[in-house]
Amino acid sequence: MVCFVNIQNNTELAEQEFQRLVDESAEALSERMKGNLQTVRGTAAYISASDDVTLTDFRNYVEALEIEARVPSLMGLGYVVEVPDAELDAFVSAQRAAGRPDFEIRRRSDRDLHTIIKYIEPVGENSNAKAVGLDLSFSTERAEVLTRGRETNQVQMTPPVQLVQEDKTRPGFVTYMPIFSKANETGAPAVFKGWVNAPFVADNLLQGLTLSQGQLYALQASDVSAVQGNVPIFDGLPDTSERGKFSLSRELHHFGRTWMLTFNSTDRFDTLVRSYQPLTILIEGLALTAFLMLVLRHIQDRAERLRDSARQSARQAEARSEENRSIVENAVISVLVLDANGTVLVANQAARKCFGFTDAEMNDKSFDALVTEIADPEGSHNAVGKTKTGQVLELDLHCNKWRTSEGEQRTTAIIRDLTDQNKAQRELKRHKSLNDMALQGSEIGVFDVDLNTGMSDVSETWCRLMGFDGDCNGMDTQQNFLERVHPDDLILLKDADQQCIDGLTERSTAEYRLKSLDGNWRWMRSDAVVVERDKNGKALRLIGTQTDVTDLRRDRIALEASERQFRQVLASAPIGMALMNDSGKFTGVNKAFCQLTGREESELLNGVDLAELMPDEDRKVLYRTIAQMMEDGSSSIYTAEHRILGSTDEDRWGLVNVSWSFDRNARSNFFIAQIIDITDQKKLDLVKNEFVSTVSHELRTPLTSIKGALGLLTASKGSNLTSGQERLIEIAESNAGRLTDIVNDILDLEKISSGEISFEFDELDLAEVIENAALEMAPFATTHESSLRVDMPKDTLSVHADMGRTKQVLANLISNACKYSNPNSEVLIKAERLDDMAIIYIQNTGQGVPESFKSRIFKAFSQADSSDTRAKGGTGLGLNISRQIVLRHGGQIGYESIANGVTVFWFTMPLTENVLKSEPQVHHTRDAHANGKLSVLHVEDDHDFAEIVAEALDDFAEVSHVKSIASARQFIGTDPVDVVILDWGLPDGDADQLLEDILRAQPDVQIIALSADAERENDPRLVANMIKGRTDLATVAAEVNRCQALAS
Repeated sequence: MVCFVNIQNNTELAEQEFQRLVDESAEALSERMKGNLQTVRGTAAYISASDDVTLTDFRNYVEALEIEARVPSLMGLGYVVEVPDAELDAFVSAQRAAGRPDFEIRRRSDRDLHTIIKYIEPVGENSNAKAVGLDLSFSTERAEVLTRGRETNQVQMTPPVQLVQEDKTRPGFVTYMPIFSKANETGAPAVFKGWVNAPFVADNLLQGLTLSQGQLYALQASDVSAVQGNVPIFDGLPDTSERGKFSLSRELHHFGRTWMLTFNSTDRFDTLVRSYQPLTILIEGLALTAFLMLVLRHIQDRAERLRDSARQSARQAEARSEENRSIVENAVISVLVLDANGTVLVANQAARKCFGFTDAEMNDKSFDALVTEIADPEGSHNAVGKTKTGQVLELDLHCNKWRTSEGEQRTTAIIRDLTDQNKAQRELKRHKSLNDMALQGSEIGVFDVDLNTGMSDVSETWCRLMGFDGDCNGMDTQQNFLERVHPDDLILLKDADQQCIDGLTERSTAEYRLKSLDGNWRWMRSDAVVVERDKNGKALRLIGTQTDVTDLRRDRIALEASERQFRQVLASAPIGMALMNDSGKFTGVNKAFCQLTGREESELLNGVDLAELMPDEDRKVLYRTIAQMMEDGSSSIYTAEHRILGSTDEDRWGLVNVSWSFDRNARSNFFIAQIIDITDQKKLDLVKNEFVSTVSHELRTPLTSIKGALGLLTASKGSNLTSGQERLIEIAESNAGRLTDIVNDILDLEKISSGEISFEFDELDLAEVIENAALEMAPFATTHESSLRVDMPKDTLSVHADMGRTKQVLANLISNACKYSNPNSEVLIKAERLDDMAIIYIQNTGQGVPESFKSRIFKAFSQADSSDTRAKGGTGLGLNISRQIVLRHGGQIGYESIANGVTVFWFTMPLTENVLKSEPQVHHTRDAHANGKLSVLHVEDDHDFAEIVAEALDDFAEVSHVKSIASARQFIGTDPVDVVILDWGLPDGDADQLLEDILRAQPDVQIIALSADAERENDPRLVANMIKGRTDLATVAAEVNRCQALAS
């Protein structure tokens, strides 16, 4: 080979040779960058095409790329995702739940949106493990490059940065490629899915570009697009070396960055160019070596491609085999493969199921024993088959003959079982016959009009509707029909038919008057469709039905008149009335309703519903109660007092009555609401209550003074007082005591109603409480000519109750029983067990409860007759106070009364043993610590919800459940607990009062609130305050798990 001819100047020749070395090195660098880019793009395409990429998927993909061998300059490949700050904890929990328990966010920034390296591979012993979970938004440079890449949808590269994988300081770079999902067939825009990141160090990228690097030339590189100016990123010139005689610079642009490459000749190159011949030999040798390496690399790549092609062909062959197997092994079409003798070699699952044989029974079976072809088939099937049980099958059979590679004859029999299909068709024909008979029975006439001739064929029923006996043979039925239609309706009928004929409407539907043979007009309804058109779309046949709707028309007119009358009544009613659909939207309101709500009719009918006119708590009660009443099939009317939100700041009160019915036409419920404005009544009640409260408080002090003064008089009375004066003092003392009782009752009523009164619950022996109450009331019974009898069961009944308030209820009921008993009669006080409650009866015999008084017997200040106050004594508050006390105990109160007979008042209280049973003290704590689980106490009155939470925490916690504050105090006083989950609202009070008890008993416990109370402010004593309905169980589990980390 002659390399250089006629060289006149060694320096010029050397420059040319150095130029070639520089070009070769720059080209090699470009090829490396292209290889890196292809790897990044392939990874982005893989993620974009996948619905969800797991860690295993990503790891397998990167391993298949063999980046350490194919693109050694890259340190790895990663997947970066965006995570809002509010979702970051949930993101970490999800990664840990997916099998990455050590996953954590590294260098978390204070931004609202985080960019997290979700995956980066390979990890293993690689330093890439330091980058897993890295929040790239901690770095301004990285964050800007990520944003620029997403906005331009282009690969971008960072300026020189210190990679977290690197322990020593040297320039590193990261390329980021944005990932967007592919647009789907619906045309929806592509969705951003994150970035692929590929970190590398400049030393690894720029070393060993060619064999001449370091031998004949040295390379230096710097990033000239950096903000701080020219930043060196690679220096291949030894510190002791001087720059050679030759030097060239190249500017490279990659991924938004500009690099300046400086090539300097080495001493060896300078020495060689002084004697050109050795240089030539060296260069030619190097060139030849490079050529041979390229040829070997090409051969290796070609061999690899051939191997890939072979593997691909094998996979395709296997896929085709699987495809054929999946086609054959289907569960719908039976496929049999037969040999030349008609013996079954292969039968798929559908064939075995069709004939009822197992795989073993089907093999080697004669096809003729299974299927017999029909010589001249008349129906839809061309063969019949016989199952293992003897059932006859109607089959559609197709056979294809073929030969194997060995030349053996085979037959593939494809069989469809038409037995059920043919049976259904026969059934359909039978139903059609029945339908024809039904049309006759329901007086529906059928007509078929030939639109070309204008003639029609009609059924016998149509003829009868027209007033003819039998058929209409020989009559122009269409002409007769048109002549008898009322002229005013004929135009509308023809227009409806024409629109259907022209294809403007799917059907022709019309109602019209038809003159009967006796001269009367009857209403008819026709419904017709075009059933045949020519190739140009011209209608050829119109088929339809005709029915007599005269009676229906009359009913409709009557119904419309009734509806108009109803709407007039609705509009004129003096109370607020509204109609609503099943979604609560108003469909009609009257003037009184508009005045009550302070809104215009147009506003109420424009999408407003009842929920917008009521506070949330009132709305929930109304919706829940009505839904329950509807579910129970109740025909009662919902009645309750609710606040009405008006357009002004002043809320109004309404007595809301709601009834409902099912609209068969709309196939949905509609509701009628009547609202009576009771705002003024409420104000009067408020004034009355305030007056009663004020008066009762103001009376208490003077009454105390009066009673004290009378007591002093009684204590100091002597012979100076006459018997008449002593009697007057006794009367004054009696009435002062009576007035004091009245004031006390009023104050009790006020305190109970306002929730100010406190209850001291304890475990009480019910028999002891009743015996004491009876003993205390015995003198009262004697003064009312009654006697008391107590009947208690042998078994002890322990109740969870307040001693004083329970005796107050008994005293009220016993005193009423004594007051209204017949003279010299007995009042029975009895108690017994009723499921999980204790029920107490107070029975007397007397005139009973009047019918007119039953509806208000438990209301405040209510007595059967105002004269009772004077004759019997009392305030009319006792039963109301008793009812509120019983309800606060979690019980019920009621009565049964027979006029001039037996009257029984009863009330219930929870048994203590039931409280303990419903709050099982199954202390798992010791076992929990033994097996390494957390001990969790869940204070929650909803047992079903508590079970669900316990199930969610079962993997790492043992959960104990109690329903009340009292049981929680008992639990924390005996067993150590790691975490307490509590609901604020409990049957015996607010759980806020429990916090100090918990922390005092167990200072290291972690407390989590999980309640429906969204208004509760955060408490610093809580680890978390979560809201039911807004928090899923995974978040609850994560918070409890976090408590373990906090405790450790």
